[in-house]
Amino acid sequence: MPANLIHLSVNDAYDRWSRFYDTYDNPMVAAAARVVAQGIGGVQGSSVFEFGCGTGRNLAALLDLGAARVTGCDLSSGMLEQARQRHSCFELLQHDMTHPLPLEAGTFDLALFCLSLEHMESLDAPLREARRILKPGGRIAILEIHPFLSLSGVAAHFQDGEEEIRMPAFPHQFADYLQAIVALGLHLEACREWRPCDFHPPLTGKSFKRGPLSPLLLELQFTT
Repeated sequence: MPANLIHLSVNDAYDRWSRFYDTYDNPMVAAAARVVAQGIGGVQGSSVFEFGCGTGRNLAALLDLGAARVTGCDLSSGMLEQARQRHSCFELLQHDMTHPLPLEAGTFDLALFCLSLEHMESLDAPLREARRILKPGGRIAILEIHPFLSLSGVAAHFQDGEEEIRMPAFPHQFADYLQAIVALGLHLEACREWRPCDFHPPLTGKSFKRGPLSPLLLELQFTT
């Protein structure tokens, strides 16, 4: 029997998802976690801020990689509660990424966006704020659903019992990212398209739904 389709706000959807987000079979989350765990360019001794940190999965991985300080924000109180339970040293803020952060400029070495920009209609405000909080020479790393998928309608959603939960999502083209980079005076350092076949050991389950060569994630890295 088809699931009942429910549309919720981003905040309400992630509050509901938070209790089983880390155990849910989500190929994008699994792939992104692998990329972060590989170091995303090196974080040893760095201060890192994640926009849309969710349950703190990436913050924990960054600590394991040697980050000296990990801080994150999220709109969902439910996701932040899971993050607090994961590690006591996380610095966490409940915050809407469309608004300025209550943080000093030039504080962090790395700003990370991981599967969070799809919920932003415009990339300008969050990327501008990321640039503001970075030290000179700091990096912005983006991991998002590949435009080939997002432009075809693939977006964050989940099944909860007999209900399928969907939330607002906005597909971004390659040009959207590049225009935002140019507008902020950032420099493109790396661009990679991650496919299921690129991971060793290989991903499993839903990750191969569209075949081993179909891109899952877009990774971009910029410097100030």
